[in-house]
Amino acid sequence: MKIYLALTVVSMKMYFRNRQALFWALFFPLLVMLIFGMMNFNGYNAPSVGVHDEAKSEASRNLIKALQGDEEEVLKVSIGTPEEILHDLEFGESRAAIIIPKNYGVPGELAVLQVTYDERYTQERAVISTVLKQVTDGLFKEYAAVPDEYLVENSINVNESLIQGQGQGFKGWLIPGIAAMAIMQTGLFTVVFSLVRFKSQGVLRRLKATPIGAAHFLAGQLTTKAIVVVIQTYVLIIVGAVALGVSVNTGRLGAWFDLTILALLGGALFIAMGLAISGWAKSEETAAPMANVISMPMMFLSGVFFPLSVMPEWLTRWSQYLPLTYLADGMRAITVEGATVITLGNELIGLTVWIIVVFAIATKTFRWE
Repeated sequence: MKIYLALTVVSMKMYFRNRQALFWALFFPLLVMLIFGMMNFNGYNAPSVGVHDEAKSEASRNLIKALQGDEEEVLKVSIGTPEEILHDLEFGESRAAIIIPKNYGVPGELAVLQVTYDERYTQERAVISTVLKQVTDGLFKEYAAVPDEYLVENSINVNESLIQGQGQGFKGWLIPGIAAMAIMQTGLFTVVFSLVRFKSQGVLRRLKATPIGAAHFLAGQLTTKAIVVVIQTYVLIIVGAVALGVSVNTGRLGAWFDLTILALLGGALFIAMGLAISGWAKSEETAAPMANVISMPMMFLSGVFFPLSVMPEWLTRWSQYLPLTYLADGMRAITVEGATVITLGNELIGLTVWIIVVFAIATKTFRWE
């Protein structure tokens, strides 16, 4: 145990003396976060709306299709339960929540669409309200085959309400995404380059012949990376909140514990990924491209810098299952939405499955020499 602790301390000192490693693990993510956070991404885009269809009829399906638009996207529509669409509205992932009643499209009955808006986004609210009015009026006259003088209000009403959302816009989205990206960089790149260099220099081979052993050395290295992952997560979130003026929901003491657990899970996943790459690669020249091929797509397809909803649907079908997506979504839920580790069902399952798969690959590929 004394050997293990001593090697951990030495490894920590070696790490923090490595200026290049510190830059990529801490200062580069901070720089990217601050630059993106100061940019204005609030230009017009098709507003996102959540829809819950209680009718599940041809008429309601036609309504949803009309809201989405045919050739040009009118609204970005996502289907969910009432709880899901209201949650997305409350935390800024959508701009309206629409509930289609069971009697929508039933002849002779008055159907009331329940529409809830986030009162902070007046422009998007006006756009959605106008689109909804035009769509319902057009569909009513098309399928009811009535003269133009007949009023849609006799069959369809829209009941609008407002809520004060808790979402904090792009900056609130960015901070936990950057923290997740930093965990990936630390777990992946520092492990890959350190172990490949140690193997090529024969360090691990020589350690196996000493009382210390390569296993002790490797344990110290992995412990160092785990400590760094937690520290950099705290630093990025605190600095991001102070510099960008975002209210991070970590006032609850348990939130920091939840954040630590999630950061360690993410660190374990990407450290194992680094072990797998370093076991396969014979030199730094082959390890670097392999690490970049894995990390770069995840960096831009996992919702780090922008929501997955802005990407084409065919791309989000599989990008939502990337390991960095699960980590970024989980950190965002804890730091901004006030979730706990216990409530992160999909994110924890996704991270756990990826950890098992990647560790299995790492055990097959890793070599001491």
